[in-house]
Amino acid sequence: MKNIIVITIIFLFQNLNIFAQDQSEINQKWTALKEQFKVKTEIVLEFKSKVQKSKKIDKSELEQTLIYANELKKICENEVLNKEEVTKVKQTNDSLNIHLVRILVSLESDIKLKSEKSIIFLYDRLTEIENQILVTVKKYNEVCIKQNRKELIFLSHGEDRSPSVEF
Repeated sequence: MKNIIVITIIFLFQNLNIFAQDQSEINQKWTALKEQFKVKTEIVLEFKSKVQKSKKIDKSELEQTLIYANELKKICENEVLNKEEVTKVKQTNDSLNIHLVRILVSLESDIKLKSEKSIIFLYDRLTEIENQILVTVKKYNEVCIKQNRKELIFLSHGEDRSPSVEF
């Protein structure tokens, strides 16, 4: 009887350890994803400051971009990981992207500004960070699925549907 109790206790501790490791892996991937979003917001803020001199870009779009970039940065500082937090990050990033795309479209008509080396460099950095975010989202989602934490999945336009832009 004593051996059964000892074996049961050992089994419970092993399961607790596995659960803790699983949660730690999800937290690590979530932290990595939030770090990517923080980098994105820094690039967006720098990009916004460079393109604000253009007369072809709507100032309200620049202001909305600033608001959503700062909001995303602030949300990413939060240490909580739950469905609501994941949804908040996703929605804020989506809103930021809507206004950022509108700025990029307007920038196309400003030939002089869009050909500046600093703008091209920032545009390339934005492209690079978006690609890194997509890879990081995929890795994060794979861990969530593996650990049966589907409520934490970061939904993206990935495999199930194509991206869309609102004007």
